[in-house]
Amino acid sequence: MSLCINPVCPQPDHPDNDKNYFCQSCGSPLELLGTYRVVRLLSDHTGFSKVYEVYQQDILKILKVLKQQVSNDDEAKKVFEQEMSDLGQLERNDMAPEYFTHQTSTGMTIHCMVVEKNVMSGLNTQIVTKTTTEQNLGQNSEKPLAKLPLVALLWALLCSLFLLWLVAFTNRDNRFVVFPSDYGQLPIKKGEVDYFAYEEGQDSQGRVAEFNIAVLSVEYKWQLGSTYQIKYNNEIINLESLKSRLQEEGIQTIMEDPSEIISVGTASCEGDIKAEQSRALERSKQIQLLVKKLFSDSLSVKGYRLLNLGQFQRKDCQSDQDLTAYQRSIIIIGVKKQDEGVILDEALRDRLEKKPFADFKLEDYSLGGVDSFKTISSNL
Repeated sequence: MSLCINPVCPQPDHPDNDKNYFCQSCGSPLELLGTYRVVRLLSDHTGFSKVYEVYQQDILKILKVLKQQVSNDDEAKKVFEQEMSDLGQLERNDMAPEYFTHQTSTGMTIHCMVVEKNVMSGLNTQIVTKTTTEQNLGQNSEKPLAKLPLVALLWALLCSLFLLWLVAFTNRDNRFVVFPSDYGQLPIKKGEVDYFAYEEGQDSQGRVAEFNIAVLSVEYKWQLGSTYQIKYNNEIINLESLKSRLQEEGIQTIMEDPSEIISVGTASCEGDIKAEQSRALERSKQIQLLVKKLFSDSLSVKGYRLLNLGQFQRKDCQSDQDLTAYQRSIIIIGVKKQDEGVILDEALRDRLEKKPFADFKLEDYSLGGVDSFKTISSNL
């Protein structure tokens, strides 16, 4: 078997992959660095990495892949690279890991590390071989024998440290990350989309609806002053390009069959409040046009709504600096499992207020208050 490691590949274990150099499902290269073939997934239940078995010709090795949900986290990448560097200080070259990046057909960069699978047995073999050779050559063994236990002990210590590192590295989890006490729901990284799973909200009569949230990551933000341009790092893209990228990310699958989709409009703190609230409304309309195209074939979606949250208005806000993760991000909200007669606006506001996502707070927006918070229904 030959596996594809593209995280958004629809069928990474395509049966024809063995006979080809490119994945027959997504088109990504199957040979990493032109030499490693991935044959088996060992672990996917870790916070930072996936662990695979790979073959380099007929030699079996271990591949660690930094998960996409942390691949854009500078701190996670530093830790990943630092551990590779630390292991690289080991005296034996065959113990040092190999770090590289792998490009998928969808343009994703995957951070990879290959390490030896049978390091310990290889070291033991070397020690035994060295001792036997010296004895057979009839050399004076007094001096080597005096040193051998220390050498063996050092190698054993290095192996133990390596195995401890291996266990620690493959079992990282977000539970060990410290977040502020008022931090809300944690995102699930799905490609470049920050996804927040369905949570209940109640209206004033106790009727319930469920809402999820998808944010097109922190790299995609509205261009200042624009209602149709998106800034991606240092690149300016239009909404049509954004549509293509969302399709590549599989946004229809990520949203998990909503019955309605709410397009959220926000604006930064620069400018007049009325002008910025108008800009936020226009942005929500542009997102809705985009969403309608993306979900035109969806059988679950029965309606669309707009939510204008207005202008970001913290007192310490600066026009050239975001104070929260998603201050100018592209945000959509999915709705499902509504009780009959539920007042959707009340239930949604309850969900966002009592179960907020990340560092988002309704109070930061000019139209987030009880009296001004309202969605606008739209025809299909």
